[in-house]
Amino acid sequence: MKRPLTIIILAGLALLIILAAFRQIQRSRTAPAPSLTDLQAEMGVPVEVAQAHMDTFALSRNYLGVVEGGLQGDVVASIQEQITEIPVEVGQRVQRGQVVARLDTRAAQAQFNQARLAFDDAERELQRMENLYEAGAVSQQMLDRARLARDVARQNLESSSQVVALTAPIDGVVTDVFYRRGETVRPGDPVVRVADLRSVKVRFDVNFEDRRLMERTTPTFIRVSGDGVREIPADITDISLSADRDTRLFTIWAQAENDEVRLQPGMLVDVRAVVVQKPNTLVVNRDAVLTRNDRRGVFVVNEQGLANFQPLELGQGNADQVEVLGGLQSGQTVVVYGQNNLNDGDKVNIVQSQQSLSQG
Repeated sequence: MKRPLTIIILAGLALLIILAAFRQIQRSRTAPAPSLTDLQAEMGVPVEVAQAHMDTFALSRNYLGVVEGGLQGDVVASIQEQITEIPVEVGQRVQRGQVVARLDTRAAQAQFNQARLAFDDAERELQRMENLYEAGAVSQQMLDRARLARDVARQNLESSSQVVALTAPIDGVVTDVFYRRGETVRPGDPVVRVADLRSVKVRFDVNFEDRRLMERTTPTFIRVSGDGVREIPADITDISLSADRDTRLFTIWAQAENDEVRLQPGMLVDVRAVVVQKPNTLVVNRDAVLTRNDRRGVFVVNEQGLANFQPLELGQGNADQVEVLGGLQSGQTVVVYGQNNLNDGDKVNIVQSQQSLSQG
C-alpha cells in the first residue's frame, strides 16, 4: 500500500510544481516592460563628455578675392598706329626688353631717321671734344656738355625705336593680349600685359567693422575654389583708409608666394583672415551650449554622476567654439552630446569621454 501512496504524493507534487511554473510564466508574459525613463533613471542617460580647458580662441572671416600679378606692367602704345605683329601669346614667358608687339613703321620712320642722325652727330661731336680736351684746347665743362648731348640723343633714338617695337617692361609671363594683328591701337592703350607670377597679390573688400580688425600682421590664407582645404599663406601689404564711394567697402591687398603658379591673374579665390586670436581662453564646443529658461549654458557632470545645468556668460563664437567669459572653470566635465535629453539632476551614463571641449 505504501508504494501506490508514494506515487500519488509525488504525482501531486509534480502537478503543483507544474501549476506554479505555469502561473509564473503567465505573470512574466503579462508584466509590463520597463520604460526608457525607468531604464535611464536606473542606468543613467547616455552622454558624451569633455573636460573644459584653456585654448587659443580664433575668429576668422571669409571673403571673395581677385588675383593680380604681384609685379605686373602694361606695354602701352605712345602713338596711334596699326599693329603689324604680336609675336607672343598668353602664358608665354618673356624677358625684360623682349619685343612683344610691333606697329607699322612707315609713319614713325621719319622720326626714327631724324633721331638716328642726331645721335650720329652727337657721337661725332663728343669724339671731337675728347680729342680737344686731351690737347688742352677745351675745358672739362665743355666735354661734359658734349657727353650729355650724346646721352640725350641716344635716349631719343631708343625712344623712337620703341615707338614701333613695344617691349616687355619686366621678366614674367604674358597674362593678357588686348589687341590683334591688323587692329589700330590708340595712344595710351595697353597692348600686352606682363606679370611676374612667382608672387601674386589678392584684392578683397571688407566692411567697416572688419576693417577695424584688420592689421598687416593679420594671418591670411588663400584657397582656390574646388581645391579642397589646401590653403596658401599670404601677407597683408595694404589696407585702404577710405571706403569705395559706391560699395562703401574697404579694399585690402595680400601678397602670396606662387611657386607652383596655381594662382592666375583674374582668378576668383577664397580669402580667410584670422581677425581675432585670444590665447589662454576658456572655450566650449558650440554644440554643447543650449538654452534653458531663456538662459544659455551647458550641463556639467558632478562627482556623483549627476548632470546640472550651469548658465554661462559667453563671448564671441566661431563655427566650432564659443568663448566662455564666466560661469565655468577649467577642468569641469561638460556634456557635449546628449545634453538635449537631460533635465537638471539627471543621472548620466558616460559612454565616451573626449580629450577637450575644443575637439567637439
